[in-house]
Amino acid sequence: MAVLLSTKEPKQCLDHRSLLPETLPSRSTCGCEKPAKERTSWKHHNPGRRFWNYSNSLTSFKSCDYFLWKDDELPEGTLNQQVDSKENSVELISLRKKVVELEFLLSKEKSVVDKLEKKVTKEKQVMMMLNNKLEASMHQNFMFIVLVVMILLVVALWCFK
Repeated sequence: MAVLLSTKEPKQCLDHRSLLPETLPSRSTCGCEKPAKERTSWKHHNPGRRFWNYSNSLTSFKSCDYFLWKDDELPEGTLNQQVDSKENSVELISLRKKVVELEFLLSKEKSVVDKLEKKVTKEKQVMMMLNNKLEASMHQNFMFIVLVVMILLVVALWCFK
């Protein structure tokens, strides 16, 4: 089985270090005319500093080594603030995930409560219906007893005449 390898040479990019920041658009491109992505560095020596590069320029499959800082170098003393900010961001993301998870669990519990409320409502309706039937039955029994007593009274009066 033969394997064909590409004979194309990779496209060479311009020397990006020679480009002046004021000549770059807000979303920078290199000589390849590929749009670069704006990213944020969280490495210890440049936390929070923004730069442009290609998604594969940070891997071993580099087709272009385009890299350009967007921000100026950070003043001394802001390093700890930036690291703290990143740690706070990570904690905030974690808390947001917990909020989403808790909201999901709450919605499940609300669903269970809604089902139980519907069940209770149906049970109340059944109880009211049975209560109405019982009252009607008791009323019929009462009327029957009154009728029997009246008949007994008529018979007793007729016998004692």
